Amino acid sequence: MADPALIGELEQESLPLQGPEIAAARTLFTPEGEESNDIMKTIKACINDAKKCKTRCAIKTIAQLVAVSEYTKLRVWYKNHGCCKQPNLNASIAVASQMGKGAYFACQI
Repeated sequence: MADPALIGELEQESLPLQGPEIAAARTLFTPEGEESNDIMKTIKACINDAKKCKTRCAIKTIAQLVAVSEYTKLRVWYKNHGCCKQPNLNASIAVASQMGKGAYFACQI
């Protein structure tokens, strides 16, 4: 079983609010001509782009983007209501479970 203190520290470090990685991801996923800092708008734009393509890879991408979208909503809800001590971890596990996936998918989210 994992040490709760270690998980808490890893959870704090897992999603930095600022940094070069965040800026690069925003640049990569923000459609040209649009400047957006809202992650939900970015995810929805990526989902719409993926829906245009009818390949197997596009379907997998859509599923992953939906999972990230649901994770983001649930994580914010957990943080705002203070109902759990590890909102990042619990949100990823809950979303993966809801989608019928396991721990590996939860880590990917």
